[in-house]
Amino acid sequence: MEEENRYQEALETAKEIDVVENVMIRTVTTQMAFSSMMGGLERGDYVIPDFQRMYRWSESQAEELAVSLVRGMPIPPIYCYRNDEQQFVILDGQQRILSLYLYFIGKFLKKKRNAFIDFRKAAGKGKDLREQLEQCGLKDKLYGMRYKDQEGNEKEVDITYHNLGDRMKRKIDFAPLTLIEINVDSKEQKEKILHKIFANLNIGGTPLSSQELRNGIYSCRFYHMLYEINDCSKKWRILYSGSSNADVNKESKDVELLLRMCAFKYYVQRKGNNFILTGYKGKIATLLDDFSEEVKHFDENRISEYKEVLEQFLDCLEGVRAKDRDLALVSLFVVWDKMEEKIFISRKKYEEIINSEEYRSTISKSTSARNEIEKRLRSVYEQLSRNG
Repeated sequence: MEEENRYQEALETAKEIDVVENVMIRTVTTQMAFSSMMGGLERGDYVIPDFQRMYRWSESQAEELAVSLVRGMPIPPIYCYRNDEQQFVILDGQQRILSLYLYFIGKFLKKKRNAFIDFRKAAGKGKDLREQLEQCGLKDKLYGMRYKDQEGNEKEVDITYHNLGDRMKRKIDFAPLTLIEINVDSKEQKEKILHKIFANLNIGGTPLSSQELRNGIYSCRFYHMLYEINDCSKKWRILYSGSSNADVNKESKDVELLLRMCAFKYYVQRKGNNFILTGYKGKIATLLDDFSEEVKHFDENRISEYKEVLEQFLDCLEGVRAKDRDLALVSLFVVWDKMEEKIFISRKKYEEIINSEEYRSTISKSTSARNEIEKRLRSVYEQLSRNG
């Protein structure tokens, strides 16, 4: 009931914000047998989009879901829509559907406690879900269910799917799972409405970071470019995390930093020694949202331009470690991009800039105030323009 109410609120919000009186939003609710849904996952009938490819659940959470399935308890619905290939794209319910599949194959992901798995590194054409999971690393798992006998003694029984007897396995095979398909009859409004529903569905569930929500709401080719740099650039991983083998940030803070760098490149104009921040409404989060809306319309050439500039900037950093210094890195990137001559930036120069009295005065007050941002950029420019 709570899940249905959350969906209805999301749907109503989407309708109100878009004011689409002539757009019909319909839902089709289907009861799918467990075995049918698992077979569909293996055939590729269900798609988990890039922005949802983080698996966060612990073994105990996955096991609790399996216990609910075996006991015949209701499983919260899976929300989806159909793409042009008539596949079901998961809008909400990725953690549940992946956990059920891991139970189905008697496996779990190899990971540290409270860690997460990023499927983007394993994604690729021609790879089915099982192959992607295996590439991330799988281990055998026995699923157990605890109960109390008539004497009150606590016991545990093996409920691992492939260890069940035929009778029990048939019962689970036909266990109903609810699939709610969302249909929007306007191609022009479809993407916007689905993204809004996604955002509102996730407000009431496991809290997502601002950037995780953006990853879903604004998923596009530009974002895929950011993912590629974030996942594959060793120089970026070293700069952000201090190690080329470091995992991506589970709240997408690394992607957000890349996005912020690009957004300021887009909105900042240089006039002599001064830098003017245009289109700013007083909040960085709003600026990132506005920019994300813009990049959905970027063509391949524009996206390639941003990718090339980011890569060139990373090549021009010599031994710089920028962990936990987002403001400095954004300022450095924007100023470097606006300079006529693209210079190399040594670690010594970087440390001089961020430790200078001029720079530190711009981060001692409100770091997101327009005048402080512009002063910070001017300070970095003046210091970068000096020799040394």
